[in-house]
Amino acid sequence: MTTTLLVSALVVYSAQGMLVPVLAPVTRLVGLGEVDLGAVMTLSAAMLVVAGPWWGREVDRIGVHAVLVRGLLIATVGAVGFAVMTEFAAREELPRWVVLGAFALTRGVLYGLGFAAVPVAALTYLASTSQGAIERTKAMGAFGAVQGISLVVGPALGGLAAIGGLLLPVYLAPVLVGATLVAVWLLPVPERQERPERERLGFRDPRVLPFLLAGGALFLGLALVEIILGFLVQDRLGLSDTATAQVVAVAGVLIGIGFAVTQAFVAPRVPGGPRALIVVGSLVAAVGYTGAVYASSTATLLPAMVVVAAGLGLAVPGYNAGATLAVEPSEHAAVAGQLSATVGLTYVAGPVLGAGLYGFNDVAPIVGAALLSIVAAALAAARLQPVAR
Repeated sequence: MTTTLLVSALVVYSAQGMLVPVLAPVTRLVGLGEVDLGAVMTLSAAMLVVAGPWWGREVDRIGVHAVLVRGLLIATVGAVGFAVMTEFAAREELPRWVVLGAFALTRGVLYGLGFAAVPVAALTYLASTSQGAIERTKAMGAFGAVQGISLVVGPALGGLAAIGGLLLPVYLAPVLVGATLVAVWLLPVPERQERPERERLGFRDPRVLPFLLAGGALFLGLALVEIILGFLVQDRLGLSDTATAQVVAVAGVLIGIGFAVTQAFVAPRVPGGPRALIVVGSLVAAVGYTGAVYASSTATLLPAMVVVAAGLGLAVPGYNAGATLAVEPSEHAAVAGQLSATVGLTYVAGPVLGAGLYGFNDVAPIVGAALLSIVAAALAAARLQPVAR
């Protein structure tokens, strides 16, 4: 089941990443603008906030396998609906509100709702089948590495598919998600673990709140920078649209590789458990952001972003492993939902805040990300206890 979950996550995350190279031109092709695209993506992130805890409760009620199947089914329906509406809107001139409403329903609500089940199911199962800080960190690092690999594979596949037509990645994404659904559905259902009835785990539970605060600070910082990276590259380096896209694509590949390699091979070997991973990783990320503030060429900006990715690659397994180690096994699903919801919340607020800060000063989002990373390190150092290995 572990391999199934990791492969499923890789395919689904890559299918989502396939759309990255074509989302902007597709949005304009169907008569929408940048603000419309931002609204749909924000809605999708908001679904992670709303649905994460709900999927966690569903894992307790019906099991990991059933949650994964239902989530993939909803995501497939959303992806198919998005593809159909895109094709129709590209052929026919439709009212803007019709296209925007359809995109919000299919790509925002349905796909976001279904997609939210994947990290919750994966984190719950990996937490339930690993013991101790070292083994838990390895398990969470493997899941994080899959996410990092998808950051490389998804956009690369999307770019290659776009050679055959701008809308081809839009058509292929639901095929990949649907194929994953069929594969998971046909697998034998693993034996469910009986989970005793417990009081619902709250976001303010003192065992997990420090992890949520530290992780929220880290992911908010990343969201601030991700949204403005393309603008920063073009404005600071004076590049053309094509050259900007190429540099951002290279940055994405390097960040994905750094994120994956660090989580898979470095994080499990760092002594001190989740607390040390969050502290060290956050400080490394802060160093990378500081380098990006002063970067004046691709030769300095790209290495700075790789350092950021390496820092996050250390901190994220600590965030996931530490929070699941802090609670009882019967609460793994609930805390997995909270971890996913926290990430989603930062991507609701982060893009808007990052764009606003960039309009004020081009380095403000990066400085903000560096400060948030330092806050995360301070929170982890002050509020978290070392976990036995």
